[in-house]
Amino acid sequence: GLDGDGTRTARPGEEVPDPYFGGAGPERRACSRCGECMTGCRHGAKNTLNENYLHLAERAGAVIHPLTTVTAITEFTDHEGHTGHAVTVVPTDAPPRRGRRRARVLRARRVVLAAGTHGTQTLLHRMRDTGMLPRLSDRLGTLTRTNSEALVGAQTTPRRYRRAMAAAGRPPVDPDFTRGVAITSSIHPDEHTHIEPVRYGRGSNAMGLLSIAQFRRDGRLPRPLAFLGSSLRHPVRFLRSLSNHRWSERTIIGLVMQTHDNSLVTHLRRRGPRRGLLAARQGHGTPSPEWIPEGAEAARRLAEEIGGFAGTNVGEVFGMPMTAHFLGGCPIGDGPDTGVVDPYHRLYGHPGISVVDGSAVSANLGVNPSLTITAQAERAMSLWPNRGEPDPRPGQGAGYRRLAPVAPLRPAVPADAFGALRLPVLPVPPVPP
Repeated sequence: GLDGDGTRTARPGEEVPDPYFGGAGPERRACSRCGECMTGCRHGAKNTLNENYLHLAERAGAVIHPLTTVTAITEFTDHEGHTGHAVTVVPTDAPPRRGRRRARVLRARRVVLAAGTHGTQTLLHRMRDTGMLPRLSDRLGTLTRTNSEALVGAQTTPRRYRRAMAAAGRPPVDPDFTRGVAITSSIHPDEHTHIEPVRYGRGSNAMGLLSIAQFRRDGRLPRPLAFLGSSLRHPVRFLRSLSNHRWSERTIIGLVMQTHDNSLVTHLRRRGPRRGLLAARQGHGTPSPEWIPEGAEAARRLAEEIGGFAGTNVGEVFGMPMTAHFLGGCPIGDGPDTGVVDPYHRLYGHPGISVVDGSAVSANLGVNPSLTITAQAERAMSLWPNRGEPDPRPGQGAGYRRLAPVAPLRPAVPADAFGALRLPVLPVPPVPP
């Protein structure tokens, strides 16, 4: 296919020079359409952090500590009166007792926290509850979002699929839905709902352990009894839904996302065997959906198309919705009474720590959130001063002020590259009253 600026083509799997960053980035391989995007591209064809931000940062002098887990962040003041943060880290792959013995402390004036929504929330809850970051906002954990999602799908068998293809006038071949890019299309059945068909690569069948056959929801029976009744009425379908054999080749997932205003409030469990783990209760807005009828209908139509049966996830039986996109918990606000971070992504009460991951996304987007997370992080970092220059961001409590991005003194990407930073960026239109 074509590269970033449309000037070069390559055969699937062919290695090509850096197509984005003018030679500052690594070589890439053209996509081989293996369908493994969801489990992590192992072929250098996907534009992941290893190939862009982390590669450029390391090339510019940053030191990366792989397989390292942060266990604590505290404040300190050195002998000259300068303040900063001490970050305690342990090897991720070490047993807990040995990991504590191998703990190290890294010191920095500024800390950027981007551990993913679950990791960031867990760490900040722990730091607040233990008094290590005592001035954290009480809003921590609020407006946690699930993207109002449901995971559905459809599964078929070789015999049923060949029969369906023959009836449609297509070649009667065995099903293999693993070939291609993981997500390439979507539909909007209504103004709030967005559904994407998703594939996994060959051999990636573990998700099949969470999938079950769709069961009728009429409201008269509790969910477990409704599932049991459906399984007894259709025993063959029930048994097939339990099989993981070639699951990725025979299954198309439907990722259902909505923009409805529902949320959770997270906290750490304080007792019991799950002490210290993240837990949640219902928060602002309508309850998180346990079942999305638009998704169930899409799964049935998909099943008709491939001659199979509609499926859902095991969480639906127990009223435990599942999500592929855990967001929020560190909402942006105009003060610590309304948010956890300020408009420049600095923690209220601890402005030397910036949060720039999905935990700062405060709404159910109804789409994959990766570009929203990237845009927020890019904006936050673009307002940081160059080393030795004054900080243009107003102090906390001084009110919001729209700022122009700060041009870097030594850009990591050449100015003529496809992925170069070009300032000024497009102006933001005024918000109508």
